[in-house]
Amino acid sequence: MPAPGRTRGVGHTALILGDQLLPDHPALDGADRVVLIESTAMLRRRPVHRQRAHVVLSAMRHHADRLRADGIEVVEHRGAESLAGALEPHAGEDIVAAEPNDLGARRALDGLGVRQLPSAQFLIAPEAFAGWAGGRRRLRMEDFYRDQRRAHRVLLDDGGEPLGGRWNFDADNRQPPPKTGLEAPEPWAPDEDDIDAAVRADLDALAADGVAFFGDDAPRRYAVTPDEARSALADFVDHRLRDFGPWQDAMADPSQPFLFHSLLSIPLNLGVLDPLTCVRAAEDAYHEHDLPISSVEGFVRQVIGWREYVWGMYWLRAETWPDANALGAELPLPDGYRGTETGWKCLDTVVGGVAANGYAHHIERLMVLGTIGLTAGIRPWELVRWFQTAFVDGAEWVMAPNAAGMALFADGGEMVTKPYAAGGNYINKMSGHCKGCRYKPTEKHGERACPVTALYWDFVDTHTERLAANNRTARAVSTWRRFDQPTREAVRERAVAARVELDGRG
Repeated sequence: MPAPGRTRGVGHTALILGDQLLPDHPALDGADRVVLIESTAMLRRRPVHRQRAHVVLSAMRHHADRLRADGIEVVEHRGAESLAGALEPHAGEDIVAAEPNDLGARRALDGLGVRQLPSAQFLIAPEAFAGWAGGRRRLRMEDFYRDQRRAHRVLLDDGGEPLGGRWNFDADNRQPPPKTGLEAPEPWAPDEDDIDAAVRADLDALAADGVAFFGDDAPRRYAVTPDEARSALADFVDHRLRDFGPWQDAMADPSQPFLFHSLLSIPLNLGVLDPLTCVRAAEDAYHEHDLPISSVEGFVRQVIGWREYVWGMYWLRAETWPDANALGAELPLPDGYRGTETGWKCLDTVVGGVAANGYAHHIERLMVLGTIGLTAGIRPWELVRWFQTAFVDGAEWVMAPNAAGMALFADGGEMVTKPYAAGGNYINKMSGHCKGCRYKPTEKHGERACPVTALYWDFVDTHTERLAANNRTARAVSTWRRFDQPTREAVRERAVAARVELDGRG
């Protein structure tokens, strides 16, 4: 039966996908029943992080229970080998879904004759973003972000000017970790329930049946329901938002994997938390509790600036992302990204954290996992797929622009104005990873040469013409040209060895 307050059904079936668990899902209006499909085929296709699989399945099953509590008939298809096969029992039904969040799923639903409705999971629809982008010479996130602030009246004074007198407090939010280390309050975590126990048992059975997972099993620590998401948001605002800004780029040791980050990308990407709810909570805390504008603005920027911009950029280039490879990168994804020890403390620590938690914050993703992928020349779409499956908040729409576009410069500069290449000195400044490492970040060749530093200079050498033409990277080229020939040859030799080490063969 339809839920109380909903229109009486006229025979349509609502198909709800696992990353669209919105309480006000558009396909629910007028639905006689709901279908949720758990795809085993997706888990068999490539190794998915064990905790990511748990989060998605737990979220879907909790959502099914909520719908039943509202009086809605729910049909769950578990262990489905294909979408088409799961929908066979519903042949002849009018199946309605929200437009999926990636191009492949949209095409699949088109092929199966599923009606698709616009989704309200994001603040800007792809068509609206395309309208914003049309005619612009350069698609700057900063311009988009300011327009978002104005459109939603976020952190503005009565005259429409930014609170604190500036739109951007990034310069205040890039502090390296202090030598004494950083300690942050433990983030909120849910209590597992019978649904989680059943999910864990099912995943154990799949593993016993040969399904390969990446990463460690662990108690669920991420919000997957609207109630849990509200608790996680309140905890972040009350206990970690104040210090989020200054340390948002800092990389701490493995005992502090989350620092002051919100962990709200998981419920946001599942559809159980609304982005404006997050932003208003932070804005209210600024006004009511005198939180630093730099921290509040930094969080707002991530939610309605960068996240929405990435969503729009994905759809603007959805058909071209898989083949984007402007720098001609051809190195297959190394085993170091799959957990094989490389001897590089920075990479091993971050990959170890991903294996343990299904998580790494944005600077670890960009400036360790991403910059090594960039300078080593890893094939962009292979690294995108790894990001997509290795993180609990992974999705194609997230990782194509973030990994292929921003981190790997595979689009040739449509996302960002320069390649985010860096050597060991940056990692040394923003983390404690270099302490105790066998390599020295200041050395680019020789026995103790940092492989990240060697790869950086080798990258400059390989892409000299492109980098020299960009005023943000031209200085690195000038420096490289001042190196004598023996130094250049030694750097190239060290870079070759570094790529071997990435496969755990050093």
